[in-house]
Amino acid sequence: MNLLSQIFAGATALALIAVGLLEISFHGDRRLYRIFLIKPENVQAVRMWAMNVGAYNIAFGLGIASGLWMVNFSGNAAGGSAIVIFCCASHVFLGIWLWITEKRLLTSAIGQALFPGLALFFYFFFR
Repeated sequence: MNLLSQIFAGATALALIAVGLLEISFHGDRRLYRIFLIKPENVQAVRMWAMNVGAYNIAFGLGIASGLWMVNFSGNAAGGSAIVIFCCASHVFLGIWLWITEKRLLTSAIGQALFPGLALFFYFFFR
């Protein structure tokens, strides 16, 4: 993997872990309503989904971080690249899917898909 694809993948990993922690810990916080669109009266109803989506995001972030570690330090660059590519491609799809299912979350959808998309772009087109 070239440096630019690794930088965008690493930024994706950090963002996924940070957002996952927000989803788990602060999904009901009124200050984050614009991000999560969860009304105070619905916090308990969506708690299970918010907690699980947060865990998924953290797992994908750790997957990207593990793949980047493999690329750079394990002697298994191909395996690490495959993990990073899968995780990034998944989040490009999930960003698009987020926008398809909830048009009000366009900014979040772009945020979810942009950096992993750039990681893939630089990986595939600038080898």
